[in-house]
Amino acid sequence: MTIDHDAVLSARVLLLGSGRPSRAELAGAYRVLAEVSPRVYVPKLVDAVLGLHHEGRDPKADLALAEAAAWAARNMESGARKRAGRLCRALNAYQTVLFALARRAEGRVVCEELAEGSDRDRLASGLAEERRFREAAEQFWMTPFAGLSARTP
Repeated sequence: MTIDHDAVLSARVLLLGSGRPSRAELAGAYRVLAEVSPRVYVPKLVDAVLGLHHEGRDPKADLALAEAAAWAARNMESGARKRAGRLCRALNAYQTVLFALARRAEGRVVCEELAEGSDRDRLASGLAEERRFREAAEQFWMTPFAGLSARTP
């Protein structure tokens, strides 16, 4: 991995400067610094990119930002402070954009990843919307209903 020392210096000057950088500038600086010191700057990168995502109005840009936030959150150190919360927020933003763009299969995969963390209600809701009621019930109650048969409407 080659480090661009000029970019690192520019990012540090931006963060230490007396002015108030924009969210986009912060995200760019944290992206550069995350390569040098991931333990410190990847969590800040996740927060900055999620902030940009919430400001966005273009669905394709929102998708790219949410995907970047999810990628960064997944790559945080496993013992990092507030990792679970950041990962949940990033994945939630990502799956929301995927569903908004009618990319349901991909959104469901992200929902399943969220459910592994703890948000089973969201996965159950997504499955119920697709009329997959048995799977939704299993996710919601966390126990399989052995006596029920799956019926198609």
